[in-house]
Parts: sequence; structure tokens; C-alpha cells
Amino acid sequence: MRAREALIQLLGGLAAGVAGGLLGIGGGLVLIPLLIGYFRLTQHAANGTSLAVIGATAASSLVIYGQHATVAWWTAVWVALASTLTVRFGSAYARRLSSAQLSRVFAVFLVLVAGRLLWKPAGQAPSIPPAATIPVEIGIGVVVGLIAGMMGVGGGVLAVPAFTLLLGMSQRLAQGTSLAVILVTAPVGTIDNSRHGNVAWKLVPMLALGAAIGGPVASVLAHRVPQEALARTFAIFMLAQAIFIWRRAGRATKPAAA
Repeated sequence: MRAREALIQLLGGLAAGVAGGLLGIGGGLVLIPLLIGYFRLTQHAANGTSLAVIGATAASSLVIYGQHATVAWWTAVWVALASTLTVRFGSAYARRLSSAQLSRVFAVFLVLVAGRLLWKPAGQAPSIPPAATIPVEIGIGVVVGLIAGMMGVGGGVLAVPAFTLLLGMSQRLAQGTSLAVILVTAPVGTIDNSRHGNVAWKLVPMLALGAAIGGPVASVLAHRVPQEALARTFAIFMLAQAIFIWRRAGRATKPAAA
């Protein structure tokens, strides 16, 4: 492996780990554009490789969130169990789309996530009765698994707002719980993608090392730095990435049309 590529892999994983630790989203939103733009992976392979890496982000970041008691473990259990049942269906649906189609779906997904981060409500009183808590958690897990399998991002971008809006969690508690879910969802999605040849395993070790370093460092900051400015800065970054991915998908379809 060339030293330059190894360094880029390490830095890419580091960036993903920082994003994951700060926002509780695993880091796939940072990693996938790098895998597509620099390493020239298809959208399908980038999604699968991302899932193989973000487990390292979740594991290393979760240590810090756990130390600060900002993980709702039982919620994580119910959501994770449900997500493992549906993540493979998300992966199967993604394989039915062309690379350009999946890229455009991912670009729209980034815009939606950016909108969620630009408008980021704090934890509030639960809007559901206590008796419905577990069914709602299972429902969240079902959708999280589908998103994780289809988009390769762990599902945290859906889990975090669902935890704050539906379950009344604080932002940090929602992020820590999301990372606990990703720790289960990501490996399940990775296994399914690997079976179909959609994981670039040669890239995984250095990316995962960077993610394992960046995750806990950012998790410490997440418990000290106000989240509003960080979330909105990241949202702007995602909007830029969505434009890049959409335009790249458009260029990819032109030769086929010709």
C-alpha cells in the first residue's frame, strides 16, 4: 500500500470518527463521499464499506458516552434487535437500483438529514404514553435498519431525531443511544453486503483505525462543546456533498444515454 493512500484512508476514517462521535451518527455521511470521490468505489460498494468501518466509530465513541451515562441501554436493545431484522431488506432494495439511482437517493437523503440538523430541537417531554414506549422503539428500529442497509450510514441520522422527538431524550442521550444501536446494525449490514461483494476490505483496516481514534476524541468534545453550531456546520457540509454526489450521478448517466 502506498504511504499516501494509507494516510488518506487514516484521515478519512479520522474524519468519519469525529463526525460520528460529535453527532452520534456513525460517520458514514463523511466516509461515503470520500469512498466514491477519491477511491472510485460505486455507490453500492461505498455503502457496504462504510458499514464495515462505522462499527469502529460506534465502539470507540460508546466508551465515552457510557462513562458519562448518556446511553439509554434498554432502548438501544429494542431498537437494535428490530433493526437487525430489516437491515438486510434495505441492502436488498439498494442492490435493485443502479449506481446512479442509488447516488441520487443518497443525495436527497443528505439534504433531508441536513434539514434535520439545521432544525435540531432539544429533548422534550415524551409525546407517547409509557405503555407504547417499547412498540415505538421497535418501530424506530425497523426503519433504522432499512435506512442503514440502503444508505450505509448506520441509521443514526434517523435514530437521533426519533429519540429526541418521540422519546423525549436529550441530544447527548439520543446520540449515545444511537451509537449503541449502530454497534449492532453496522456489522449485520456489513455481513450482508460482503456476501454480495460490496465491501472493499482492503480499505477497511486503515479507515477503521482512523475512526477508532477520532470517535472517542470527538465524544469527549461532544460533552463539553455546545452542539448547535457543530450540527449546523455539519449540515452545510452535507448539503455541499449532496450537490457533488447528484452532479456526479448525472455525469455517470450521460455516457449510458449516449
